[in-house]
Amino acid sequence: MKILILCYFAIAALLLKGAYNWLRAIFLRTSFVVSLGKICREKGFELKKPRNIFASLFCLSPKPDITVKTGDTEYLIRLITCRARKRVYHLADHERFVRAMLLNLLLFTAQGEHLTLFRKLKYLPPIDEKYLTPDSRVVLLFNPSPLSVTFSESPSRRELGTDGADFNGWLIYSAAGFKKLLGGSSE
Repeated sequence: MKILILCYFAIAALLLKGAYNWLRAIFLRTSFVVSLGKICREKGFELKKPRNIFASLFCLSPKPDITVKTGDTEYLIRLITCRARKRVYHLADHERFVRAMLLNLLLFTAQGEHLTLFRKLKYLPPIDEKYLTPDSRVVLLFNPSPLSVTFSESPSRRELGTDGADFNGWLIYSAAGFKKLLGGSSE
């Protein structure tokens, strides 16, 4: 009987952890869009939402989630969600990325390489041509942010995707980094 009660508590804890991750993602997404709207109003930028901002929590689309038009540049923002904090994202190319969970053990396969668990290949549909203009820049915006983002422009080298990193013409940003780029507060 005690084991059964412990199992119920374990299942409840897992469900609460999953619900917390979803609620955290929704809260962070909402606060980012509200603060981005405030920055755009203050600076006189044009903000459009061609797609529901919560749709990217479930699936990615060829449409950009948000577009921000500054004077000379139009940013086509693709929101990528990381619900669990210990996730690592690796951009293989412009159509696929790998989402993995780091093992909590201190095991290393090679110098600087961590073992990962639960690898999942995700498809990133290409941006629809009708949104691309000569002055547009595609931004992969991670909100909530993962533990790290890496990408490789050549098979033998992996680079860390910090704010503003250029991945074959696409920019990689966190929510705070993109707000800082636009001249707003990073908080």
